[in-house]
Amino acid sequence: MNSATLGSLAAVFSYSVWGFFPVFFKQLVSVAPFDLLIWRILISFAVLLIVLLLRFRIVGLLRRIKSIKQWGLLAGSTLMLSINWFVFIYAVESNQVLQSSLGYFLVPIFNVALGMFILKERPNRFKLAAVAIASVGMLATFIVAGFFPSIAITLGVTFGIYGLFRKLADFDSALGLFLETAILVPPALIVALVFIEPVTAAAPATQIWIYLMGVVTVVPLLGMVFAARRIPLSSLAFFQYITPTMHLIFAVFVFNEVLSTPRLIAFGTTLLAVAFWIMGTVHQYSIQSVSNHGTSKPKPN
Repeated sequence: MNSATLGSLAAVFSYSVWGFFPVFFKQLVSVAPFDLLIWRILISFAVLLIVLLLRFRIVGLLRRIKSIKQWGLLAGSTLMLSINWFVFIYAVESNQVLQSSLGYFLVPIFNVALGMFILKERPNRFKLAAVAIASVGMLATFIVAGFFPSIAITLGVTFGIYGLFRKLADFDSALGLFLETAILVPPALIVALVFIEPVTAAAPATQIWIYLMGVVTVVPLLGMVFAARRIPLSSLAFFQYITPTMHLIFAVFVFNEVLSTPRLIAFGTTLLAVAFWIMGTVHQYSIQSVSNHGTSKPKPN
């Protein structure tokens, strides 16, 4: 099996695991969202610490940490990640998985907008249309239907900004997440010891699900690192839609959430925007391929 195939399988695996997150966190509805956030931070940090020590050993890990210069970016990504985690958990526990699906469908659209306004990138006409359609759709949903998808917008914006911070950083995903959780560990530990119930206060089955949070947080991330090193980012971008599609399927067919008129307006315009984003990505990739082919030197006979 070649490297590209392995990378594609790893991407499908990672996005599918994230797609099952609503089902996973439904097993934890007896635990308050804020409590789950605290335990997810602490357990994910512990799992990542073990993984990175096995990978780099303690000296190598300390060397990589000392080489980090972009602590401002790291603080920003930590804030966005913690908000995103909390809002997602809240969405699942409050039976609003449709909004989480909508939020992650919107992420690449927000990425285009952030790239345009923050990084001064010049997206092609298809991606500009995607941003415009998504914006009009959200506005129409609010004005016509009186419904503002606050959870979806928060998830999309926080994950989009998180991606921007990580794009500007020069450390890999696993090390970045380790440092992000490390920043959150001291306050999380204080909260865990003083303000929230211990894990042992939960039912035995619930305790198992809580401890598994670290594994299901870290494993798909490592899969993504593996995939990103073996397939083009343009290919990886298409796999990302596995996650919100699975969230949508679970919301409608498993959790029986209703696709009301406001939600249909939001989803309809968002999916149209996604279609334009895909066309823009394909168009951009085709231009790059032609350009690379045109500038390549002929091989000698």
